[in-house]
Amino acid sequence: MAAPAADEFTQLPGAPSAMKTKSYSGYLKVTDSKALHYVFLESEDQPDKDPVVVWFNGGPGCSSLLGFIQEHGPFVFEDGAMNLT
Repeated sequence: MAAPAADEFTQLPGAPSAMKTKSYSGYLKVTDSKALHYVFLESEDQPDKDPVVVWFNGGPGCSSLLGFIQEHGPFVFEDGAMNLT
């Protein structure tokens, strides 16, 4: 795994428990003036063997992060609260 140790997080604000896997959030420098935000969550099964999925979506009105969390991520929003699945 090549994510910088400084980008690792263990819990999200408002989440009732810690992350189940190693989780990272940071920026990838694209040019001198631009960077892309990333979130990387290791596989819950076999992180050293499982493939890596890159998820892009979003656009006006919906961010990629929201799509990732609600469609594929280990989070569920219920009644305004966030729960880890």
